[in-house]
Amino acid sequence: MIHPPPAGPARPDGAAATLDAGVPDVPEAILGWRTWRVGRRAQRRAELVAPLAQVIWPARRAMVATCGSSSHAPPGDRCRCGLYAVHDPGTLEWGPSDFEVLGVVALWGDVLEGARGWRASHGYPRFLVTGPAIPAEQRAALARRYGVPVHGADLPARALARQLGGDPLSATLLRSIETEALLAAHMPEWARRWHAQQARLEADRGSRFRSLARPWRRR
Repeated sequence: MIHPPPAGPARPDGAAATLDAGVPDVPEAILGWRTWRVGRRAQRRAELVAPLAQVIWPARRAMVATCGSSSHAPPGDRCRCGLYAVHDPGTLEWGPSDFEVLGVVALWGDVLEGARGWRASHGYPRFLVTGPAIPAEQRAALARRYGVPVHGADLPARALARQLGGDPLSATLLRSIETEALLAAHMPEWARRWHAQQARLEADRGSRFRSLARPWRRR
């Protein structure tokens, strides 16, 4: 099941608004997948944090990449600096946190493309998806702060990313069309696969435990 964000204000043409006023909206931006985490403390629960760099992404203004070298501006040709995003969400790297967020980010300015995705000088989230560890009120706070849709999923964000990695067509479409309908259509099957995988892992652990316990019972 997909838990959609509250409906936003209508646009003059009658379509649903996807971005709040003041949110960077760059038509020519490149859209890619990336991860964030959210804070556990009350004052940090509505902030997106880069999981590896531990940098807070600002709200309603562009995230601008920085680099420790003064010889170039991000993203450098021979440096690892810049804001990252990937084509395939199944290849994303995750930090050590249960409070993970998967999302599509808009990248613009200076952009370099690599084998897995892009590094850019400027970026801003386009939409976010959280797992069950992040409650509805926290999703709502993120949506208010950043002005973008925040969806809830019935499986952890990194598990959803792996499911999308096995469904490249959906992963590509989600970067370019209305998100909610596509997520709702696929979420039951993605959740079913994940729960089945967890059940198999639990059964395997139980089987290994029983096999290890048998020699001790014979003594």
